[in-house]
Amino acid sequence: MIIPSVRWVKEYKNQLIRLEHLHKNFIETKARELANKMIVDPIRDEMERMGVHRKIWESVIVKDVVYDTRAKILLIRIHSEYFAENGFDVAVAREYGTEDHMIRPKGKTNGGADALSWIQDGKRRFSKGHMVSGLPRLNIIRQTIEKTEFDIHEKLWEEYKKWLNDLFS
Repeated sequence: MIIPSVRWVKEYKNQLIRLEHLHKNFIETKARELANKMIVDPIRDEMERMGVHRKIWESVIVKDVVYDTRAKILLIRIHSEYFAENGFDVAVAREYGTEDHMIRPKGKTNGGADALSWIQDGKRRFSKGHMVSGLPRLNIIRQTIEKTEFDIHEKLWEEYKKWLNDLFS
């Protein structure tokens, strides 16, 4: 058995202090990096492939990464929202789907008439209200998270072991 020197003990103590100060930040930073790479990027790619509007898939972000050091719980919150002018969250509608529903004008337009207006096939169209088909449930966010949750955990553990090895070598 080799007895460590006083210098070795002091250096080891300094490394432990660094570990204590940097641990939480390392976990949260690396988890955010991995979540962007392994969750957000595939969600955006799949949404684009499925024809979801660019403003919706561009709104998918890692909103929060919180590591509770006492409970050893890591929370990664993926956020997606895109609101229409009337306050309707279209991003949520694309994820969870909608039923067929009636749309109506919210108030008087410039001409004083109560009507919806849009351009379709190069022509201005009007409606006092009409039924629209619901959107199908895509579940892209949920499915991507479920598919990658274990892989992120494994990759984070692997990166953490490398970091510890670098810190103590």
